[in-house]
Formats: sequence, C-alpha cells, structure tokens
Amino acid sequence: MEREQWSSMAGFILASIGSAVGIGNIWRFPYVVGANGGGAFLIPYLISVLLFGLPLMILEFAIGRSAATSVVSTFQSIRQRFAFLGLAIVAVVTLILGYYLVIASWVLAYALFFVLNRPVEFGAFTDSYLPLIFYLISGLAVFVTVRSGVREGIERSSRFLIPILIVILLILVVVSLTEPGAGEGIRFYLSPDYSRLTDPTVWIAAFGQAFFSLSVGMGILLTYGSYLRGGSLFKSASIIAAADMLIAVLAGLMIFPLVFTAGLDPAAGVNLVFVTLPSAFADIQFGMLLGTLFFTMLFVAALTSAISMLEVPVATMIDTYGYSRRRATLLVFIAVMLIGLPSALSYTALDLAFFGTPVLDLADYVFGTIGLIVAGLILSVVGGWFVGRSRICAEIGGCGWQQTVYMALIRYCVPAVLLITLAGSFFLVTG
Repeated sequence: MEREQWSSMAGFILASIGSAVGIGNIWRFPYVVGANGGGAFLIPYLISVLLFGLPLMILEFAIGRSAATSVVSTFQSIRQRFAFLGLAIVAVVTLILGYYLVIASWVLAYALFFVLNRPVEFGAFTDSYLPLIFYLISGLAVFVTVRSGVREGIERSSRFLIPILIVILLILVVVSLTEPGAGEGIRFYLSPDYSRLTDPTVWIAAFGQAFFSLSVGMGILLTYGSYLRGGSLFKSASIIAAADMLIAVLAGLMIFPLVFTAGLDPAAGVNLVFVTLPSAFADIQFGMLLGTLFFTMLFVAALTSAISMLEVPVATMIDTYGYSRRRATLLVFIAVMLIGLPSALSYTALDLAFFGTPVLDLADYVFGTIGLIVAGLILSVVGGWFVGRSRICAEIGGCGWQQTVYMALIRYCVPAVLLITLAGSFFLVTG
C-alpha cells in the first residue's frame, strides 16, 4: 500500500501549526507569563524557542522525511535495538493525549455554556458527571478526523480550522485592547522586570514552555515530516515556530487586558481560563459572545493538537504492525479513552485522586512534564549522535558552517537544556 503524503507544503505547514498551536499557547502560555513576572518571561522564552526548540523541530522533520515512516520504524532503521526507545516516545504521547482530551472537553463544554448564555462555575461543572459526556464527544471528534487520513482528515481540518482560530484570536485582541484595563494589562505583560532574569525558575519555565508549546519531542513532527516530500525544512520550521510564538503573544494581548479590567489575578495559574476569564467575560459588554468566541477558539486549538497526538500511535500501528488506518485508529482511540478515563473521573463527582492529588494533575506532571522532557532527550540524543550527519545535512540543505552550528546545538545544547529542565522540574516539586 502506497504511503500517504501531504498534498502540498502549505498543507504540511498548516497541519504542523495546528499541532504546535494548542492549549499550551492560549491557556498555558499566558498563565506561565503571569506567574513568572510578566514581560521578563518573554526574553528567555524567545531564546528557548530559537536556540533549542527550533533545532529540535528541524531534527524531527529531517529524520521523519529521510526515513519516510513513523516513530518506531524510524528508530529501528537507525539501530534495531532502538525500537524500544521509539515505543517509549509513542507511549508518552499516547499518555499525554489521554488527559489532554479531558482539558479539551472542558473547553468544549464552556463553549456550549456560553452559546446557551448559561455559564457554569467550574466547581459546579466538575461536581457532576457531565464532564464525561464532553470527554467522549471530544475524543470522537479527534477519532473521526484521524480515521479520515492524512489529506482528507488532518490536512483538510487544518486548512479549515487554523484560519478560523487566527480570525477569532484577532477579533478578541482588538476587543480586549479597547477595555478600560488594557493599558495596565499591557504594561504588566510587556514591561520586563529584568531582575527576574536572574531567577533560574523563570528560565526553567521558559524552556519547558518552549518544548511544550512547539510539540517537539513527542514524535509528532517526525511523523508529520514522514509524509513530506521536498521543500526547505528550515524555512517551514521557521514559519511554524514564528506562527506558534505569534499566537502565544497575541493570546497574552487578549487575556491580560480582560484580567486587569475585571480586577482579577494575572497569575491565577490553571484557574485563569476556567475561573478567572469566565468572571471577566461576565462583567463586560457582549461578554457572552466574547466568551463563546474565546472557548470556541481554544477548542479549535486543542482539537488540532489532539489530532496530531493521535496520529503518532496510529501511524505506528500502520507502518510497524501493518494495521489498516481504520482499524488502527479505532484500537488506539479505545486505548486512549480508557487511559484518560481516570483523569476525566478526577474532575467529576467521583473526585478520583491519588494521595489527595487529582489523577489528571499527576498525569500532567508525570507524562506532560517529566515524560515529555525524557522523550525530547531520547530524540535529541538518538537523532544527534546516531543518525548519520550526512543524512541530516542532506535534509537541511548541506553541511556548511550553519549546519555545523545546528549539529552542535542538537548534540550538546539541547540535551543539556533538557537535563537542566528535568532537574529543575524535580527540584520545584520536591523543594
């Protein structure tokens, strides 16, 4: 059977932007900025994206396009004994998807609540079993898209959804900047407190956000690269990274003026989207409409990212184990929904917890933080040290001095930064 491919470079770029732009940009980025001193955070974040996130993105694309197959088969082609490392990466992204769909389902529910002009407090929502219904709906939306294939499902949905996301975001930014608290919010957001740059926790947060936001290290970009033929990987990766950063920055321009207008806490953490912002929408003119647009946009972002995550294990089932796309998608979908069920139940009336901590929170730390960093380490070390340099250079445009710098970043700097981030993540929890 002939392997699927993107219909065009534009389709590949839009799908990759859809993968990178998710909850991490619109939900996580603003509250991480708020919790790390506002504008000061943008400096280490930009450095992290350009020097560490972008090289790892290009590496994934290069390996994927060169091998023209999914994660496990690619790792087998590098060294037969590396197959288990590929399986580890697939396992991480599958486990992340399990709880990611839970958060996506909350966003979908809130979008519907605002459409019906009946916003619900987060506590009341999660004290019921209603979240399980939206969890199933969100999972089915992802399942149907991936089951339709690379061109007809992933690429077509990205061509439709990404422009919608951008248009809604721009509308919300314009409206937000007209609010009374816009000036104070922008000053907090874009005025750096340079003293925070000496705080190592700010840099650790920036490194973590860059990797989380760009979707690097999960095998997604390797898989997407395997469907690509021709074109400049550096140019494509630069466009994707720039779009990812721009949307994250615009999200902050949209959120902070609303937060300051309502007199709320800009460092509200994970409560920012589901508690703080609904309160802000309730206090401003046309708040129900703006809330509808916001949560619709956030669900679109979550959906495109979830689609890319599901494609990783599905592509592995197809390429490595010979399943048809329909059967592979069904089996993986069932597995993901079962894996994510404990996380979903942890924010329902059942209140499923482990030693007092909701299962979803544990999953986010173990898989979404530690697991993601470990997966990135595996990719950078295997790709940088065990894939032939000439093979990578052939994909990224030669072996001149620029490529030498690039290889040095991949071999030494990216693993070092990931190890520091990993150690910092342990320290922040145990400390």
